Amino acid sequence: MDDFILIANPISGKGKAKTVAEQACTALTVAGHNGEMRLTTDTGDATRFAQEAVSSGIRRVIACGGDGTLHEIVNGIATVPDVSLGIIPCGRGNDLATAVGIPRKPQHAIETLLTGEIKHIDLGRVRSEKDSEHYFTTITTCGYDTEVSRRAAARTTPFSGTASYVYAAVATLFKYECPFVRIEGDFGTHEGQLLLAATGSTKSYGGGFKIVPNAHFDDGLFDVCLIHPVSSFTVLRLMVTLFWGGHVSHPAVEIHQTRSLKIETDPPVMLYADGEPMCETPATIEIIKHGLTVLVPS
Repeated sequence: MDDFILIANPISGKGKAKTVAEQACTALTVAGHNGEMRLTTDTGDATRFAQEAVSSGIRRVIACGGDGTLHEIVNGIATVPDVSLGIIPCGRGNDLATAVGIPRKPQHAIETLLTGEIKHIDLGRVRSEKDSEHYFTTITTCGYDTEVSRRAAARTTPFSGTASYVYAAVATLFKYECPFVRIEGDFGTHEGQLLLAATGSTKSYGGGFKIVPNAHFDDGLFDVCLIHPVSSFTVLRLMVTLFWGGHVSHPAVEIHQTRSLKIETDPPVMLYADGEPMCETPATIEIIKHGLTVLVPS
């Protein structure tokens, strides 16, 4: 009986993910494991492959790709107990892999699949009034950074990796209008216009922008970054400081912690999580402490 499935996005890593996934499958087979590799060709494939695998009894699901591939797989396994997630980072951002210490070099990441240990990390859940619930592993965005994520995910930029997010951020900057937002969490309630609201259990998004630099992936709390409307020039200055988390000292920035967050906006806006579209506001974001099991280096 198969004991793993490896789900790979063949276009990740500029087309290298398929080769890396094949190497991983060979290494697992040589080590005495049985399983199969499946390649995605369309949105939703990774979720479907993961659901089919865990329904058949497989309890190790391996992702070879970026945060988008992981996002889909997690939404296929989140409600199934005793499933562990293996990660081979081959995408543009790889923010979850970075957070939990997965090596970027493929051979080292593959070694983690063979010799790693189990780590329980927090899982995010979004409930929308219009849609079913969704799960995420890193950061949910609302506002300016949502539009940046949309542009970056559309792959219309001439760059890859973090540079694609920088390009999308600048392209969005001079056209963006801040919505009216009502946010309620353990820290209280905020009402008014916001540039962005980012809610996460990991520190960074976009391949290294440390939007919530003190977040911990296993403490049962979200860190929330609220940025009030500022000039376009100030946004550019803040973007530079995001690489080390220096924005938190700016007077327009608030950092909070909460176990859940309710978001309403006027007009309704799309929430993005792990760089992928989730649902429209109004929505509730909740943390599931230790809701996801990941293989990490021992």
